[in-house]
Amino acid sequence: MGFIWQWLTRWGILIAAGCFLVKALSDNWKGVSALHLQPQAWLYIGGAIAIAVAAQVWSAFVWSLLLGLLRQSVPKRWAMIALLQNTPAKYIPGSIWHLYGRVKAAQRQGVGLELATLSVMLEPLFVMAGALGLALWHRSVSSLLIFCLMSILLAVHPRILNHLWQVLRRRQGKESTAGALRHYPASVLIGALVFMALRSATFVCVVLAFTPITWQLFQPLMSGFSFAWLMSLVIPSPGGLGVFEASALNVLDVYLSPSLLLGCVTVYRLVAICAELIGAGVAYAMNDGKMA
Repeated sequence: MGFIWQWLTRWGILIAAGCFLVKALSDNWKGVSALHLQPQAWLYIGGAIAIAVAAQVWSAFVWSLLLGLLRQSVPKRWAMIALLQNTPAKYIPGSIWHLYGRVKAAQRQGVGLELATLSVMLEPLFVMAGALGLALWHRSVSSLLIFCLMSILLAVHPRILNHLWQVLRRRQGKESTAGALRHYPASVLIGALVFMALRSATFVCVVLAFTPITWQLFQPLMSGFSFAWLMSLVIPSPGGLGVFEASALNVLDVYLSPSLLLGCVTVYRLVAICAELIGAGVAYAMNDGKMA
């Protein structure tokens, strides 16, 4: 029953977001059809794809740092191949198959099932912290956002996380060994913030492909993008499809027209998928066509 409810919730959110986007497109079709790319648009789009690929590679580096803090030293090259190979699977309904693939890859690398699972469960928390930090960069101070950020920063403290880890092991009838984290994961938090900055820069490049923007707009665009990305992490949807686009339209409409935003979020999604496919292809080639 629980699985059916989760399935209905995910697809209900996806359908609702899709209906919102279709209505927005219908209402602004004249403006969307009138959009034109800038003369140097392909340079910006090529740059966006390159930055998006770099963001994935950086994400793999952050994951390897996290595994290191969990006392599981892994080669960074392997972490990059494992993450890039499995990233496209996030669009499969269920939104867990890219994580499952990384857990299985980590097991083949010699990482225990529990710590491999813990690493992919903790990673979204760090990304959320990075997104919150960047979202608060420009947005008016929100008590809720600050509370969420402080809660995450507190939750990943070794004293709290290790205690929860030991309690969970005892309830499973296992030995309460040393805590999971060796020390406070400041390096992982900084890495997650850099990852979100790269993702935001990708979106800004897409916007530049359509229209020139002033330097003053860079900050609110990156901040607003991070907030929309955060919503796509919190609200369940395969790969954030629909949720990110709908959130971006609501958050960034102060700075860009609805028709321009529709064009930007559509091209951004295509850029992101293209970068993920390129990354997966390069990873397979680096690993001789085998799974990590």
